[in-house]
Amino acid sequence: MSFALARQKGPAAAWDNLRSERSKKRKSGSNLNKRVPNKPKLGTWVRTLAELTSKLFLAGVVGYLLFAGWTFLITTPRFQIQNISFQGNNILSDAQILKWLGPVKGENLIAIDLIELSQRLSENPWIQSASIHRKPPQGLEFKLTERVPYARIKKDQIFLVDSFGFPLSPERPEYRNLPLIIMQGEKENKFLEGKVLGSLKTMHYFNKLPFFDNNPLDAAELIGHSRVLFTTRNRDIQIQMSMDRMDEGKNNFLLLLDTIEEENPKIQMIDLSFKDQVVIKNRFNPSSTLMSAKSQTN
Repeated sequence: MSFALARQKGPAAAWDNLRSERSKKRKSGSNLNKRVPNKPKLGTWVRTLAELTSKLFLAGVVGYLLFAGWTFLITTPRFQIQNISFQGNNILSDAQILKWLGPVKGENLIAIDLIELSQRLSENPWIQSASIHRKPPQGLEFKLTERVPYARIKKDQIFLVDSFGFPLSPERPEYRNLPLIIMQGEKENKFLEGKVLGSLKTMHYFNKLPFFDNNPLDAAELIGHSRVLFTTRNRDIQIQMSMDRMDEGKNNFLLLLDTIEEENPKIQMIDLSFKDQVVIKNRFNPSSTLMSAKSQTN
């Protein structure tokens, strides 16, 4: 009886085995397809190559157009510089600036190097700063800030300087009214230390006072390393001060002004270089008058 049951189940078991064998073959086939990459078709390669070629051709055309356009801009006479204008130059003339710059007219407005022109201008001692702007199609505009002569310095020769001590040029006739600083045996950088500039400012301050209306201070001589001697235009009054105590000396002189104007002495020299003391020398009396600056404030 058991033999009969085994034979009845035989076809069903065989069908199950067949289905399992097919499933295994399908799975092994799908795994095989995953492992072996698909070979690209010839049409895909051709399409990719054509697209790359067209892009390269387009880039070449654009590059050529840009090159041709730039070449046209820098060679066409339409952009040749013909009109040059200057603003802010009161000391230097337009012709002097153009001579310093070199050939600019006829240059191409697009290709000209404005940074180089600005650097070239900054090398001129009279020009403190400069800005340059293109004015198409043929214009160039310069805006300048010039240095202003502040004093004359006498060492080996007399030359002009601005308020920062920057040397400008040898003395010019139109600036002979500026204060003269006489430097004897001093180093040139002494002027740049600030003390001499402070002395110049003190001189300008004194010249605004009524006492110097008709006879202003116009010369300053450095004495040693710390003193300065101011002299009036008529060379009849001298004021000596310490460059280390300029403010104190200035205050002491202001305290003396009322006394000087009331008594109107024939003063030859006022020495303000001492601390808390003022020495006055009279032209007709060789002896000196010693005054205490502290006592005058009481």
